[in-house]
Amino acid sequence: MSVNKLVSMKNAIIDAQDFLGIDHDKDVPFFTRLASLAEKEIGSAGQYERTKTVVTICGCAAPIPNDCVLVEVAVMGDYGTDCGNLLAQFCGNQSFTNTTLSGQAAFLVIDVGSAINETVSFGYRNYTIQNNKIIFDNDLDGQVLTIQYLKFKTDCDGFMEIGENHVEAIREFIIWKYLDRKANPNYIDDRRAMRAMAEWDRLCRHARAEDNRLTFTQQQEVSRMYTNPHSGRGLWEGMYTTLGNSYFIWG
Repeated sequence: MSVNKLVSMKNAIIDAQDFLGIDHDKDVPFFTRLASLAEKEIGSAGQYERTKTVVTICGCAAPIPNDCVLVEVAVMGDYGTDCGNLLAQFCGNQSFTNTTLSGQAAFLVIDVGSAINETVSFGYRNYTIQNNKIIFDNDLDGQVLTIQYLKFKTDCDGFMEIGENHVEAIREFIIWKYLDRKANPNYIDDRRAMRAMAEWDRLCRHARAEDNRLTFTQQQEVSRMYTNPHSGRGLWEGMYTTLGNSYFIWG
């Protein structure tokens, strides 16, 4: 994945206002809503921030923070809100040579015991997520739950932070929707809206491609895997030669 700098969404909003020739204090709430929709449509794993929170279960439901995009891990108990990976706290130093697995679906429950190399047992706790709450099948009222989740980063004014390479695409989306909103657009506005829609489509795909561009290290790793004599093209060449320059050995 490429490394992209995050910038405030205000950059795209101000760009759109400049291109439309309107004051910077005009239609800010509307433009912010459009920019949020465009950013979610582009999508990017690199813009999320991992964080943890501790919540108290009320009845069968545990509230999920409003800024949550994806729940990664949830563990019963209070394990703080430091930056360490929650799952690594339980599995990082454990031996998994002796394990038991039970259950069908839901949260993975791991019992690591009290000593390293002790038998580790796995199970599941059934749940559903509805209305920004984790709802368990059993009444766990009063117990606490540590949740590790991904959220959008925001600037000091509360605006979502976006990839720097997303700014142009979001600008074109705002321009398109702003012109499309006009009740009686003239010919010029209609043409500009169509052009902005086409540019949004192109720049959206370009931004997604930029987000998934391989780094130099990743390119080297792909090259090593491809040329590995045991798993890459070397294996293919060896098998082809060994089988008499043909894979059709059943004829």
